[in-house]
Order: sequence, then structure tokens, then C-alpha cells
Amino acid sequence: MIRSGTFGTLAIIALAMAPLAVTTSAHAHGSMNPQHGGIVQEAGDTVVELVRGSDGVTLYLRMDDEPVPAETMQGKLTVSKGGTDVEKELAPANGNKLEAKGLKLSSGDKVGLTLTDTVTMSRNFTSFTIE
Repeated sequence: MIRSGTFGTLAIIALAMAPLAVTTSAHAHGSMNPQHGGIVQEAGDTVVELVRGSDGVTLYLRMDDEPVPAETMQGKLTVSKGGTDVEKELAPANGNKLEAKGLKLSSGDKVGLTLTDTVTMSRNFTSFTIE
């Protein structure tokens, strides 16, 4: 039997606990601070840092602040440049790096990432806006 006021009390407790759930999930997979001077986003459980370089684009992968071996991942970037889309496959490099050699990004470009774990076959997506 539910007493008068019990539902209201439960609702107040649920509302009070909601910010804790949001705060916990926001940091569930590691730091969102850049470690290589790039732009950081989450793609599923993986934290991805996109770094522009003189010879192309490098993506650094980590989960729970630990490097994710790039050889277990496949990726593709889709870059929107002024109404034109350019796709570029990512190649595994040393450690936790995926690279798109020769890809030049400019301010205002929108970059979509498709990231596939070749072990679990899970596919995740994220996007970046280049400033």
C-alpha cells in the first residue's frame, strides 16, 4: 500500500540523485582533456583525440585513460569541405594511433568518424568541428 506523500518523496529523491548519475557517466571512460594538443570526443567507450599535422591527421585512441591498440581498430573519416564530402580510410600506426596521411583539414571543416573494433565488430561514431 502506498501512503499519501510517498510518491512525492520518491520523486524528490530521484531528482536529487539525477545530477550524480550525469556527472558519473560524463567521466566513465577517462579524461576528456587533450594529451596531444588536439580535439577530444567520445566514440562509444573510446576517447578519440584528433590532431592535425603537417603530413596529415592522427587519431589517438584511449579507454579509461589507457591506450587502445590501433591494430584492433578500423576507421574512416568523412570530411565536409564547403558542400563537398571527402572520405579517407585510417591506417593503424604505432601504439594507439590511426593515421590519415595527406589529409589536410581547414578551419570550419566538419569531420565525421566511423570507428570499428575488429575484435567485437562494434561500430561507433563521433564528429569534430575544426576551429
